[in-house]
Amino acid sequence: MSNQVNTLPDRQFAEQLVEAAIKAGAAHADALSVADTGDSISVRNGAVESVEREDARGMGLRAFVETPGGMAFATASTSDLSSEGLRKLADQVIAMARISEPDPDAVPPTGATHPTREQLDAWQQHHNHDDPGWSLEEAKAAALTCEEIALAYSDKISNSEGADASFGSSRVLYASSDGFSAAYNRSSASLSASVIAGTGDGMQRDYAWHRALHASELRSPEAIATEAAQRAVARLNPGSMESGETTVIFEPRTATSLLGHLVSAINGRAILQQRSFLTDCLNQSIFPDSVCIDDNPDHPQGLGNRLFDGEGTRCSRHRLIEGGMLKHFLTDRYTARRLGQPETGSASRGLTGDIGIGSSNLIWHAGSLSQAEILQQIGNGLLVTELIGFGVNGVTGDYSRGAGGFLIENGEIVRPVQGITIAGNLKQMFSQISYVGSDLTWFGSTAVPSIAIEGLTVAGQ
Repeated sequence: MSNQVNTLPDRQFAEQLVEAAIKAGAAHADALSVADTGDSISVRNGAVESVEREDARGMGLRAFVETPGGMAFATASTSDLSSEGLRKLADQVIAMARISEPDPDAVPPTGATHPTREQLDAWQQHHNHDDPGWSLEEAKAAALTCEEIALAYSDKISNSEGADASFGSSRVLYASSDGFSAAYNRSSASLSASVIAGTGDGMQRDYAWHRALHASELRSPEAIATEAAQRAVARLNPGSMESGETTVIFEPRTATSLLGHLVSAINGRAILQQRSFLTDCLNQSIFPDSVCIDDNPDHPQGLGNRLFDGEGTRCSRHRLIEGGMLKHFLTDRYTARRLGQPETGSASRGLTGDIGIGSSNLIWHAGSLSQAEILQQIGNGLLVTELIGFGVNGVTGDYSRGAGGFLIENGEIVRPVQGITIAGNLKQMFSQISYVGSDLTWFGSTAVPSIAIEGLTVAGQ
């Protein structure tokens, strides 16, 4: 096969599996190899509660066969990487494909815009992410320190739900019958703490966490512990608030959900099946002109970095929202062809099942005002720090979720509130964004600032 870079055993297995599928009767085939290694440790009240180790490896095959009605395909996976095991998997998938329903619009794994060898070499040199930077002892020390600081933050902290530290790496390899094969590595480390403030019926819980490409890039145990404790204490003695329309500020943690709703709505599969409230909105303004959102597969802080997607298509940066205008749907090769839209290299894939669509690193560009300055600008409103439930209709955009947070009066946070509901319509909510904060915050593969939206309905008790 051509385009081989740094031939390794998993590459040989994947290529052998593709060749076995072709010999068994496949017109086209591609294989995916995933190897995950990770460690995690949980502590509570100064003692280790659990230590877990993951070491998993699997191989998935997708094979296409010609039928009178068009291409049909099937998928299956195995952890048996012997020659006999790979041959059996190939035979099984071909047999399944021959009895599957054909799709005249099927796009086989051939002819994709693959990365070149030079691009693959450059990527490997720039993204050598195979070391998360922690030993188990170092992770244990970080978790114990984090919990200890959180418990000592205030006499109002009454208990701990524990601290967790984890680290690991993964290797993803793709090989296709058109001669392309390549791999990339990922590593990450994470640290979190969760504590309880108050006693009896007045207890409140909150947490903090961070995940990064390398342990050295994590926020310190002190910073994570202090955030978790501060948030828990601040939530003590909550009340309700009057019902009515108000401006709602989503802090970065809760604003990630708004970005998630957008990405679901511009998923090419949802658009193709008319299951999105943004189906007819391409090249239309759906946000204020100050809003810009990127899907960036190559960012120094992003945990979603990748050079190619689940079909071997080279990934590139896309400005999904530019000046408030929707510029792209997220597509794989199939939806791009059906919709007549460009491929965005957004195919996501597991070892089995059909191709899905997903983003890489989503970045909502920051504004110029701090969260405190936004509070001053809006005067009265609600700062949402917690969302509950899943009352969102992706077809109509109707939105209704339980929430908790803080009442804002005269530009200041005055008291915590909980047991309320916020409601609106996502399309209207997007257009009614009044402020975007400067506090851009990374959550793995998503970076979001605070978002203020006018005219949302809040139902108190």
